[in-house]
Amino acid sequence: MKKKDTLRTLEGVFLQGIRMQRRGGLRKVWKFHTIFRHAVSSWLKRRMIRRRKDLLVPIAVALSPTMRCNLACEGCYACDYPNDDEISIECIESLLSAAENMGVFLFVITGGEPLMKDGILEVFGKHKRLLFLMVTNGTLIDKNVAETIAGAGNIIPVVSIEGDQNQTDLRRGRGVYDRVKSAMSHLENAGVVFGFSAMVTSRNFGTLTTDQFVDEMVDRGCSLGFYTEYIPTGSLADWNLVLEVGEQKQFRQGILEIRRNKPLMAVHMPDDEYGAGNKCMGVVGGCFHINSQGYVEPCPFTHFASNNIREESFEEILRSEFLAQVRSSDAIVRRGHLGCALFENREMLAGIISETGAKATDCPLEINKKIRK
Repeated sequence: MKKKDTLRTLEGVFLQGIRMQRRGGLRKVWKFHTIFRHAVSSWLKRRMIRRRKDLLVPIAVALSPTMRCNLACEGCYACDYPNDDEISIECIESLLSAAENMGVFLFVITGGEPLMKDGILEVFGKHKRLLFLMVTNGTLIDKNVAETIAGAGNIIPVVSIEGDQNQTDLRRGRGVYDRVKSAMSHLENAGVVFGFSAMVTSRNFGTLTTDQFVDEMVDRGCSLGFYTEYIPTGSLADWNLVLEVGEQKQFRQGILEIRRNKPLMAVHMPDDEYGAGNKCMGVVGGCFHINSQGYVEPCPFTHFASNNIREESFEEILRSEFLAQVRSSDAIVRRGHLGCALFENREMLAGIISETGAKATDCPLEINKKIRK
């Protein structure tokens, strides 16, 4: 895949908003007009480092500042992660500075619930040349939090929702749907650019692309919609939630209809994530996930690592043998209907793990039960 293709497909998700503003759509996104300049500057840095150091710097890094969460969503991929020994705010600040200096443009903030990490919004606000896409359950967003996000100017919250009230409360807990609506209202009133995030399952795929649902999200102020098909990861995995092939095709058609007819930037994982040769573009482009204990994993659904940001510099992480072998292997080729190639090709990945000395970064659910009560 050519570098310009990577720039177009990944950064374009956000830069499209600025282009749409010029056509009169998504007016709030215009406040991010400086993002385009930062994106180009970051791209130039990455290209220079690739040429001078033969080092692949990713456009984006996923970061989980904490795995603590105030909800217990059905089938959560993060259920087996430890909740102790979190990386410090100082460690996160150091990571962001190093990544920014090397040309990283975007941090996808996940977890856990990121807003349970004290001081995290203030840290993000200090790094104006970085864009933070923060996935949140929304239950901790009040007026003050929304105003803090608005003041930072470089944070895009995406609030998790499962469809209608019954579907959301069934998976996330009673009353969560109303709290999500409240969070969106606070963000809209504060003038924040925000969106929604939906886990696509066999239960809700028919709802998530309907005019009723999409129009409601737009009316509530959403500018972006992130749809991720369910991947059965972890001790609480439920294979019954995985979409069948026919359901996936039906859902994809719904996404394309949204793009043609709605004032919403719709992102669909995995279909938007796989490029030439049906390879995962994120892994090919050098992206990775850093969990709350500092371990560097190929992606949030692959809980193995051989490096830790507490022990190595950002440049040393980029030269990780484990990540390099994963990136160059056939384990990143999506062959079936599961949303993550690395999850689908677990046997192939196991050989790389053994060869490089990587280790598991999660633990049996029983160890976490006391913490998660």
